[in-house]
Amino acid sequence: MRIALVCPYAWDRYGGVQSHVRALAHALNRSGHETGVMAPYLLDHSTLNEPGITFVGRAVRVPANGSVAPLAFGPLVASGIREALEEFEPEVVHLHEPLIPSLSLLALSTNASAPTVGTFHAAAESSLGYRGAKAVLAKAANRLTVRTAVSEAAKALAARYFPGDYLITPNGIEVERFASAEPLGPARGRPGQSVLFLGRLESRKGLEVLIEAMAGLADLDASLVVAGSGPEKRSARALARRLGVQVEWLGRVSEADKPHIYRSADVYCAPALGGESFGIVLIEAMAAGAPVVCSDLSAFRAVTAGAAELVPPGEPEALAKALRAVLTDPRRSDEMRALSHREAQRFSWTTLVGNVEAAYRLALSRGPVVRTGRLRGSG
Repeated sequence: MRIALVCPYAWDRYGGVQSHVRALAHALNRSGHETGVMAPYLLDHSTLNEPGITFVGRAVRVPANGSVAPLAFGPLVASGIREALEEFEPEVVHLHEPLIPSLSLLALSTNASAPTVGTFHAAAESSLGYRGAKAVLAKAANRLTVRTAVSEAAKALAARYFPGDYLITPNGIEVERFASAEPLGPARGRPGQSVLFLGRLESRKGLEVLIEAMAGLADLDASLVVAGSGPEKRSARALARRLGVQVEWLGRVSEADKPHIYRSADVYCAPALGGESFGIVLIEAMAAGAPVVCSDLSAFRAVTAGAAELVPPGEPEALAKALRAVLTDPRRSDEMRALSHREAQRFSWTTLVGNVEAAYRLALSRGPVVRTGRLRGSG
């Protein structure tokens, strides 16, 4: 099949959706399909030498879900995605976050020649955006040939505002790429033990809770390694200095370096406060064999399946206790590494790509949804 994969978020910024689309494209290509990824960019995309990527529109940062989303919209972007789809001539168009006001929604409003699969990634108790624009977005949702969600939590949010049938197509990763990586990079050779945080530096990810927890481990020869960037960087640095916590700030890291950084960690910690639909970083860390300590969130429980130490979100004392238990017990750490690696196999794209292919076949059997009008604001 010729499959267009449309990503709403800037390709040159790390995020779970971008990682999902990238890994899915690789898996589909290995399975004999032809993919074309279409995504906006935030800065200079000329340095991104990835084959099969068409850049459509420059993104701007928009506050969303306690984070900042790099989205592209407007008439020029709408015409750009329409031209990109016409040139690629896909048999199926796979839209990620199809109702986000960016490339995916614009593609949904302009594509009429191929069936569409829409995958919902976000999870939360409610969505101000969905609620405020429900009338318009409901019409858009009805243009999707097949709806999928990456988790039950993501399905629950989408179905709350846009009832219908949803298939579950979980996130996957290239397990072997993480499992076989050498512990290279900045973390290699560091004295003592390391606790790794990898993600956006924003309040809902809970980095400051982790810094407070690390202050309670001052008697251990352990340091915190932080990979990522974001709006909370300055306040997190200030907190670490005030509490005397030793932190190595790696900044934004490349996709190529991530497996090596995970492999270098004695513990991977995800202290998120909420708003998580899946936790793909947990799977990456588990595939690399890192013991995982994370917040007790429904999405994280579903992913780790007993392979992680779970703690109540937002409680630094409980987090410190869990980290100490892993860092001071080599036998427990080794058991967690083995269990993490085993559980991560469930999320190998080699296994999961069949779920996505089934959604494509269903979409092809149904054909494109007949359009009944133009969406307002579609460009």
